[in-house]
Amino acid sequence: MPDISLPVILMLEHDPDDRFLTTTVFEEQQYQVQLEFINTSKALFTYLEQCRLSGQPYPAVILINLNITPQDGKEVLKQLKADMEYRHLPVVILSESNDPKIAKECYALGASSFVQKPDAFDRTNEKIRNFFKYWFETVVLP
Repeated sequence: MPDISLPVILMLEHDPDDRFLTTTVFEEQQYQVQLEFINTSKALFTYLEQCRLSGQPYPAVILINLNITPQDGKEVLKQLKADMEYRHLPVVILSESNDPKIAKECYALGASSFVQKPDAFDRTNEKIRNFFKYWFETVVLP
């Protein structure tokens, strides 16, 4: 379990390169939050259940890679939003696709945001910086 004095950003991401890029930008910006990674949807629900049972705060934001397996991000989002205990949690879907149909479907399922993953390292840093700036300097987190 994370240090409860800092808000947690929980990221469901199996790709080590995406984890590395996110961590690098996160550390550069020195936000006062904890970034936690998990590999599977099962680990996500176990993490949330541990929060519930222990009284620890839930993550401030959950980031989900759309293309995780065995369940894809849409299925995980659907399960989260179907559970009254977790429905309030902000969920951001990350995808390599920029297909508006996919984004619309994710929003219909309850996503707070849909973000297309950038395709180059320089753009990645900028896009991740902008993303964190929005979530940590603009949005009021629970």
